[in-house]
Amino acid sequence: MLVSFPSCRRVSHNLFDEMPAIAAVSDRDHFGDLTDDLLSHVLSFLPSDDALQTCVLDTRWRDLWRRTTSLHFNVDDCELFRRLVKLIIQLRGKSPLVKCDIITCPDDYAVFGKWQYMNTKLLIEFALMCQVKELTLSTVDFHAIDPPVFDVPFISHHLKTINLHRVKLKCPALNFSGCPILEELKMQNCNICARKISSKSLKHLCISDSCVIPVDFRIRIFAPDLISLLVADFCGATPFLEDMPFLVTASVGLDDSCYDLCSSAQRGCGFDCCCNNYPTEGGVLLNGLSNAVNLELILTADPVNFIYRWDLEWCPIFSKLKTLLLNEWFTAIDLACILQHSPILEMLTLQLGNTKSLTRATAAQETIDQSFVCAHLKVVNIESDEVHEEIHKIVNILRTCGILRDHISIKARSSPSCCFSFQKDPRSLLPPPAALRPAASTTDDGN
Repeated sequence: MLVSFPSCRRVSHNLFDEMPAIAAVSDRDHFGDLTDDLLSHVLSFLPSDDALQTCVLDTRWRDLWRRTTSLHFNVDDCELFRRLVKLIIQLRGKSPLVKCDIITCPDDYAVFGKWQYMNTKLLIEFALMCQVKELTLSTVDFHAIDPPVFDVPFISHHLKTINLHRVKLKCPALNFSGCPILEELKMQNCNICARKISSKSLKHLCISDSCVIPVDFRIRIFAPDLISLLVADFCGATPFLEDMPFLVTASVGLDDSCYDLCSSAQRGCGFDCCCNNYPTEGGVLLNGLSNAVNLELILTADPVNFIYRWDLEWCPIFSKLKTLLLNEWFTAIDLACILQHSPILEMLTLQLGNTKSLTRATAAQETIDQSFVCAHLKVVNIESDEVHEEIHKIVNILRTCGILRDHISIKARSSPSCCFSFQKDPRSLLPPPAALRPAASTTDDGN
């Protein structure tokens, strides 16, 4: 069956009808009539080994390849990868790079049973020397191959974005002061062996997709200019968040891989668990998140996870919070505490699961302070698998907090509680750049 697309034919005809007629009958390069900018754009999409082969066409292609602003490495043959890295470093020169994507390939030998990545590290050094702005480093998830280990932070005055997938970061502190204009750091399925992550310029931070972090101490995150944060699906102790005065959107998800569990739910229980390294004052997460405008707090782990509830005992003030999403980890007093300390909250979404988990939210017999009214809260969405008696108890709690029944809607849950609207991309609720407050200067170097 033939399908006609007349509009496509017209576009194609208009694109090429200005080419000289001789191009159709001669043996010369048919790309010769295209501009350098257009050819460079085409080259930017090619894998590095394919792009390199265009150099044999003529000197023009060779010059274009040397000036291309993107490099993409995806070679699964150790020897071919080594030769490709060597050729590119020798032939390309130091022409500036915008983007470099590397799917790592180990060297063709192992030292003491561990794979080495010397060629990958040479390639990264070359990209940094070419003033790359966006660096993406991924490792193929072969369980028999160790991921590359980096024990020295990157240093570049041009790097703005770092994306890491399945790499090991092993150093006392991930101090990015050597990258003074770094704005985005994404770590997915990484092994992070550091006591601190610090950057004065960072705007967006993501730690997700089964990252492994320390258990016997908490990583401290110092990023005073951060405006979006995603911390979810990690294995280890919950990171400690320092003050983030310009934070706009944050999503935190704690699941069964989070080690902050205590069956006794008492500080200093005497057992070997993470409650022993809970701070003596100030909490772990919520104080650092208290300036957020849009906030999501998820707990899909066992109820004995104590982070949210213990943090709430310090009564953090969410003075800028306008949009809040929670699932069924809270009790009545927890919910009342959050509402009482969120003076300009406008929208609340509660995604509630089965009756067993929901019972925790309504069973507590604490007395709720009725001396406050949620004056700005006009939209409350309760999403549940089914409407039953426990849902009505939640509604009564909200009405006790001064929320009108007309402002509360109950509907079927549209997605699992682990996949809220902005968890996958915390920047989706960011205002336009012009609406963001200018970054404050700080004298702390975060070391």
